[in-house]
Amino acid sequence: MSRLVRRALLGVVLGALIYLVAVLYVDIAAMRSALADFRWSAVGLALLLSSVNYLLRFWKWELCLGWLGIREPGPGNAPGLTRGRSLLIYIAGLSMSVTPGKVGEVLRSLLLKQTDGVAFTRTAPVVVADRLTDLVALVVLSLVGIMEFQEYLPVVLVTLALVVAGVIVLGSPRLCHGLLHLLERLPGVGRLATKAEALVDASARLLRLRALVVLSILSIVGWGLECVGYWLILRGFAGADATLALATFLWSTTTLIGALSFLPGGLGATEGSLAVLVARLATGVTQAIALASTLLIRACTLWFGELVGGVALAWLLHRYGDLDDAAKDAPSGRDDGDGDDHDAA
Repeated sequence: MSRLVRRALLGVVLGALIYLVAVLYVDIAAMRSALADFRWSAVGLALLLSSVNYLLRFWKWELCLGWLGIREPGPGNAPGLTRGRSLLIYIAGLSMSVTPGKVGEVLRSLLLKQTDGVAFTRTAPVVVADRLTDLVALVVLSLVGIMEFQEYLPVVLVTLALVVAGVIVLGSPRLCHGLLHLLERLPGVGRLATKAEALVDASARLLRLRALVVLSILSIVGWGLECVGYWLILRGFAGADATLALATFLWSTTTLIGALSFLPGGLGATEGSLAVLVARLATGVTQAIALASTLLIRACTLWFGELVGGVALAWLLHRYGDLDDAAKDAPSGRDDGDGDDHDAA
């Protein structure tokens, strides 16, 4: 089993433990009472909105493959890659959402190497473009209520600064190559920097202004749907009242907090901040409702993705085998030539 898969399983166990502690912390009877009158149709709608979000994100993946010329005839490309197999590969990557910063989603690049022979370095920058435009979307959505809750402005500004820095560095091949040349002189990371050279040109192609705008718009719509899902879940509790603007601010801002924590899937950071803030800012939201709504929306987003991603990954591994061979050209932090440490996460 590849190390990426093992880390994903570890993240699932960690998440289960965090949720168990959270449930034990709150009066179980109170949370059961809060759920007694809950409108469960809200969960179905939230799952539907999450599914549409995944399809929009798959559209981003497909656009990036097109801009990188992956389907064009030629050496190292995959002209035989079907939309169906590409969708399976994309969905399988959702099983890596519980890796730090979701960088484990480079699993898609490993799977594409295994199924169609596309070099890891050709498609790994798609994760970078995806992460950056997701952060752009979350910053935009968090602005909905930032003027009313200015104490959270530093979170937004730090994220914006990271996005701008990432675009400047990764979008400029000359600057990026220069930084890599400096890193090559450092012990322990020299080999990693050398392998990363192949990622620079592909990254620059995906970080052009037009590409960034298109990918960011899709991200804004997708994350906006998850905000609507959270709003529907909140309104599913008797006595709870929250505007769509407040739900949008809460979900996007706490997701940013989880991303900046660099914890696997934002576990703990997102849940903790969301439960505290919604109890503080929304009307009629008790501590039990705050925790229950948080667990439900995370189940409809993070854990729903983990579930469908795990099924898709299991099928692909059964059909195409493990990822050991596919991972040999992936950058690793080791300098001994051993291909076992192949998780760029």
